[in-house]
Amino acid sequence: MDFQEQAQQHSQIREALLAAVTERRALDPALLPTDRLCPTGCWLQGEDARRWAGHHALLGLVETHRAFHQEAAVVAGHIQRGQWTQGQRALRNGSPFALALTDLLAALRRMRAAASSLAA
Repeated sequence: MDFQEQAQQHSQIREALLAAVTERRALDPALLPTDRLCPTGCWLQGEDARRWAGHHALLGLVETHRAFHQEAAVVAGHIQRGQWTQGQRALRNGSPFALALTDLLAALRRMRAAASSLAA
């Protein structure tokens, strides 16, 4: 798995949410898959991730990935209800969503480092 690419894809979710709030338009649900349906979630549930079972990097990634998608769903809910101000607040630095994204990106970096050291 390309962990750097997955970090970019999750950052793009933030950009999609921000664009929807800024432009005050509905969010395409396809842009926000659940934590089990996005490529990272599929990998986490697949055979490749099983060899990492119990590894702290994998455990951290599972938790932060789930938390990110939960917070993204909160923001999406504001957007779908036309709660533009709440949506903007939910995307600000320091918000639960922003912290979840930061945590996820760090977990993806740790997983990439662990995978690199294992392959070396």
